[in-house]
Amino acid sequence: MIMIRKKIATIFISFTFPLATLWGLPLRVVTTSTDLASIAQIVGGDRVHAESLTPPDTDLHYVQARPDYILKVSRADVFIEIGLDLEIAWAPAILRQSRNAKVSKGSKGFCDASTGIRILEKPTGKVTRRMGDIHIYGNPHYWTDPVNGIIMAGTIRDCLTRVDPAGKSVYQKNYNQLKNQLKQITIEYLKKLKPFFGTQVVAYHNEFVYFTKRFRLNIADYIEEKPGVPPGPGRIRKISEFIRKNHIRVILATPWSNLVYCRKVANNTGAKLLILPIETRSDYPTMLRTVLEELWKALKS
Repeated sequence: MIMIRKKIATIFISFTFPLATLWGLPLRVVTTSTDLASIAQIVGGDRVHAESLTPPDTDLHYVQARPDYILKVSRADVFIEIGLDLEIAWAPAILRQSRNAKVSKGSKGFCDASTGIRILEKPTGKVTRRMGDIHIYGNPHYWTDPVNGIIMAGTIRDCLTRVDPAGKSVYQKNYNQLKNQLKQITIEYLKKLKPFFGTQVVAYHNEFVYFTKRFRLNIADYIEEKPGVPPGPGRIRKISEFIRKNHIRVILATPWSNLVYCRKVANNTGAKLLILPIETRSDYPTMLRTVLEELWKALKS
C-alpha cells in the first residue's frame, strides 16, 4: 500500500512540476524560431536549455513537420511560437503528433509570443485567396522591433515562471537586463537614423512593417505582386519605374526572399539591395544591432 501511494505521489508531482526541475536539470524549451530560442535562453539563463526547431534564415511560413521536430516537442517542458498563424502550416501538426500535454495549446507550457503585441495590418472585411497570403490576425513579423522584443521577453518570462515558479527571481533579473539592453539599442539607433526619418524604401515582402514603423522609415511599395505572390514581368517594370521616379535608394529583402527578382529590380534602378538577416544567428540583440547598422550604413552612403 505504501509503495502504491509513493508511485501515485510521484506521478502527481511529475504532472504538476516538470521532471527537469525536480532533478535539477534545465527546462527543455523548444521554439519555432531562433529569435524565440535566443530570448528564452537569455531570460532563462542556466535554468533552461532553449532550442529552435528551425535554423536561421528560414521562411517560417513554409516548414516541413519533420519526425525529429515531433520528437523534440514530445520531450519539451515549454513550447514557444511566434503565433498569428505564421506557423499554421506546420506547428499545430507537430504539437498534435507530439502528444505532449505539457505544451499543448492552453497548457502552462504553451507560449504564444505575440501576446501583448500591438498587431499591425489586421485585415478588415472579407479575406480571400485572391488577395494573396493574407494573415487574418495581422502581420506576424513583429520581432523586428526591439520594443516588441521587450514584450516578447516578458511573455516568455511569465511562461517560464508558470512552469518553474522556483526560478521566478532569476527570470525577472535576466528579463530586466535584456529589457535594458533592447531599450539602449532602440535609443541608440533612433538617434543614428534621425536624419533619415521619413525616407522611402521598397521591400520585397511585408516583413519590415514593425521595423520601419519603429525607426520612422516609409515602405512606399513592395516588389511582390501580392503578399506571397512572385512578381511577373509587368510588375517588375512597374515597380522599377516607381523606384526611379521617386528616387528610392534602398530595397529591403531577407535571405529567404526571392532574390532573383530583387536583384533584377536593383539592377534596373540602381537602388541598393539590402539583404537583412532578421532571424537570429548568434543572439537576438546582436541580430537587431547588425540589421540596424547595415541599414544605417546603406542610408548614409
